[in-house]
Amino acid sequence: MSDNKNLLFLNHDINNHLGIALGYFELLLQKNPELQKNTHAERVTKGLLRARDLSNELAQTYQDSNNLAQTDKDFVLIAVQEHFLKNSKPAYDKLIEIYNIKINLQVTMIDEPKNAYLNPVELVRLRENIVSNAIAAGATELDVHLEMKERYLVATFTDNGKGMNQEELDKIILFQHGDGKVHGMGSRSIVEGASKHGYSISYSSIEDKGTTIRTLVPYYES
Repeated sequence: MSDNKNLLFLNHDINNHLGIALGYFELLLQKNPELQKNTHAERVTKGLLRARDLSNELAQTYQDSNNLAQTDKDFVLIAVQEHFLKNSKPAYDKLIEIYNIKINLQVTMIDEPKNAYLNPVELVRLRENIVSNAIAAGATELDVHLEMKERYLVATFTDNGKGMNQEELDKIILFQHGDGKVHGMGSRSIVEGASKHGYSISYSSIEDKGTTIRTLVPYYES
């Protein structure tokens, strides 16, 4: 059985379990009127619904990536303009509904068509991680700027959280690059892309002001 079919069957099983969890939680709410007034109850419901949406979104992005011509393991050669204009705004709009944070999305494109190696599945996780990490840092606002330059794509994420001192920042960067498995600030796919496709990533943070992650993704030139 292909990986794509395996993932679709797994997605079906996950959704079944999430449906059961949602059903039991709804019954719990009905039998406990006091629980209905609890602010955390709504968050639990939204979290379960978000988990279901993510499961479907990951399955869809994986299926779409299998339909594209050129792949490099988990990275796929993607038309940059089409991908970001189609996926970015709906994805961040959904995150705004789920999380208690303001997201300012700005997308700056150029007319000339460009392609780049991206990991569609990891992009879904990347958005989720950066938003959740910003909230964990006490941020109430996140600026996201996806900007196409002539030779590369620049993605900048800036939050207004508590920030870090240089020692804390150095530890995260070294730990992340050490084994390639640590999410750190939500940029695992960027670290992998750096080694495979020439991505460049930089971090900056100021205590009590916030953190910025900036990534340069070069275009593919045949």
